[in-house]
Amino acid sequence: MSHAPFDLSGKVVLVTGAGQGLGAAIAEAMAGHGARTVLLDIDSDAVTRMTARIAESGFTGEAEAAQCEAAQCEAVQCEAVQCEAAQCDVTDRLQVQQAVEQISERHGRIDVLVNNAGIHRRVDPMDWEQADVDALLAVNLLGSFYMATTVGRVMIEQRAGSIINMSALGGGLAGLGRSGSMYGMTKGGIVSLTRDLAAEWGKYEIRVNALAPGWIRTPMTNALQQNPERSAKVLERVPLGRWGEPQDVAGAALFLASDAARYITGHTIPIDGGAANVIALAE
Repeated sequence: MSHAPFDLSGKVVLVTGAGQGLGAAIAEAMAGHGARTVLLDIDSDAVTRMTARIAESGFTGEAEAAQCEAAQCEAVQCEAVQCEAAQCDVTDRLQVQQAVEQISERHGRIDVLVNNAGIHRRVDPMDWEQADVDALLAVNLLGSFYMATTVGRVMIEQRAGSIINMSALGGGLAGLGRSGSMYGMTKGGIVSLTRDLAAEWGKYEIRVNALAPGWIRTPMTNALQQNPERSAKVLERVPLGRWGEPQDVAGAALFLASDAARYITGHTIPIDGGAANVIALAE
């Protein structure tokens, strides 16, 4: 292991759902540690804006900036970091195949996939709409499967890689109710997918892990954050006593992408302030 175990210089990282929230924070962290980062989202405007924001933050040094300038990539580029934006609907298998093929051809490899794209809809188990169920399955479960298996072909050929899937606290770690069973089912499926792909692809030196965020400040949780009573009830369940920030999840993703986690595979790591495994009794 190098003296800078979180250095991703020379690695190509693909982050889905990178237009906002957790995906944006993860992409920012990867680019900030030297990775050639591809931000992928169905919303091309959002992901282009995020790419420009990373450019303005100017994480990397003169050597990385020179490499970025010399790359002459046709996609949106950063001036100070190596990153680009790409549009793709992860529920469309053909789009996924085309996007991955283009990225692989342009950069010669894909070292890390962060399978972050996801949606949340509340589905009452006794009164549900087929459209909601179909959307959750298509984005959260099938979209992650399409991305993992398509990028997996690239990683198998190069015999190296790290895949980081996105589960959730309510995805097999804790039952939260509140019409979240369908969402939890898709995120629980991610845990199973993670374990099985780790078993399938370990022989190719491909690591597959997942993150399970708890209550994090993102656009997806805005309504809950803005309800003082419900927000207080959430914090009663969190031993650390605060909402998580997107950077808390990004740090864990950076760890799993790096050589610091080179002997970790098949695990789902909760990023939840202790909510899943700690009961803080009142004094």
